[in-house]
Amino acid sequence: VEELKPLKKKQQVEMDEEYTKKLHDELNKDIDWDVAIEHVKQKAKEDPAVQRYQVMKKRPQTEAQAQKNMIMYLKNVVGFRLDYFKRMSYDDIRPIFEAKFNSNIEFLLKTKEQMKEEKSRAIQSINETPAQKASKRRKLNEEVEDLKRNLEIVPDEDDDVYT
Repeated sequence: VEELKPLKKKQQVEMDEEYTKKLHDELNKDIDWDVAIEHVKQKAKEDPAVQRYQVMKKRPQTEAQAQKNMIMYLKNVVGFRLDYFKRMSYDDIRPIFEAKFNSNIEFLLKTKEQMKEEKSRAIQSINETPAQKASKRRKLNEEVEDLKRNLEIVPDEDDDVYT
């Protein structure tokens, strides 16, 4: 059995350099990042906690959960008090929620033209003089009187209904 002689320092340094170069080459080889990302996503999907969450997310809400969510929306966004909803059923709360929710969505989806039109109308009403306001009111009152005259109920004497 021969014992290996210890390497000289120069030889040891050369071997270390070769080994580090080899390791660098292995690390710097082209990594397919798409495959790596796909692998990480796959691992995340296999996690049991994530799978339980996915199943829970797919499950439809119960009526009680939906009612609680609607009440919280109406409290936080619209300003209702929780006392208002006591002893109310889901069917009573749903129309209130839909009306308020739809009005919010409608407001959020307004186009720029509608916003400009409303702004110009507001500015125009602010800039009206009292004389213009009075004439507008007079015209509306005349229209109301005209409609009342046209819609007057006239008893029909030819109506032969016997009781």
